[in-house]
Amino acid sequence: MQPRKPKNARAGAALPVLPLSDQVAVSAALDKALDGSALWVLLAVYRTFATLDRDQADEVGAMGLSPLQFNILTTLQRTRQPTTMGALAGMLVVKPNNLSGNINTLAEKGLIRRELNASDQRSLLAVLTPEGETFLKANLPAHWKRLERLMAGLTRQERLHLVTLLTQLTTSIARAQEQENEAAAAASRKKARTKAHHETSEVIN
Repeated sequence: MQPRKPKNARAGAALPVLPLSDQVAVSAALDKALDGSALWVLLAVYRTFATLDRDQADEVGAMGLSPLQFNILTTLQRTRQPTTMGALAGMLVVKPNNLSGNINTLAEKGLIRRELNASDQRSLLAVLTPEGETFLKANLPAHWKRLERLMAGLTRQERLHLVTLLTQLTTSIARAQEQENEAAAAASRKKARTKAHHETSEVIN
């Protein structure tokens, strides 16, 4: 796969952004062992996410919220119960520390409230308030219609197939990370055993 050369390119002139296929071809040419398809997926996912994230930031920003704050509200609405910060962070795929400021903002707006967790008083629960429910009731219908317009280029079957593929990709990434962590832990244990063996040998000698 060779990248196409731009036509009528002048020396020193700014060139248009290469299509993803050409960008992948350039990288593949640098490493013959590189298949290129994994890089293609990565670039495509990043580009799609960046495009959607900018759109959502504009849409939700007009409501006075950030995309993460809006997602916190919709997630609490879907769970239909008080939710720990850890569980909420897991569902949103963010670190718990990233939630604190956003939770504070939503609480100040009266859209959520925090409660002590009766089963573990070291943690707090996030609860959607009636004001939060009213906010979502007023804004969600237009949000859902916009999502339909944004994804009108895909049939329902294609959308569901995309969900399946993205779920498989997420599972594949998690599995690879788990294997890497296990290998790193095994290497650390081996290093510790080797060090202990050498220290024991020095004592004996």
